Amino acid sequence: MPKLPGLIIKCLLKLSKILEKLIDRLDMEKILLAIHEYLVIINHEFKTQNDEMGIRIVKTVTNELVKLKRESIWEAYRVI
Repeated sequence: MPKLPGLIIKCLLKLSKILEKLIDRLDMEKILLAIHEYLVIINHEFKTQNDEMGIRIVKTVTNELVKLKRESIWEAYRVI
């Protein structure tokens, strides 16, 4: 179990590299809501190394989503 966060982060990094091919099949509302919930539950005062890596991958995935969706990302963001 201790290696699970690292494994999830590695999978998300790989996903971010092929995001362009998958973008039309993704539920943007669910992704943005999951990112929001993840950022809310982190204890920002006492972040672990996994939290730091998680925040970095969230930034990477969010950046890629914005590059691909541009202004239309705001439509999916309304759930937040």
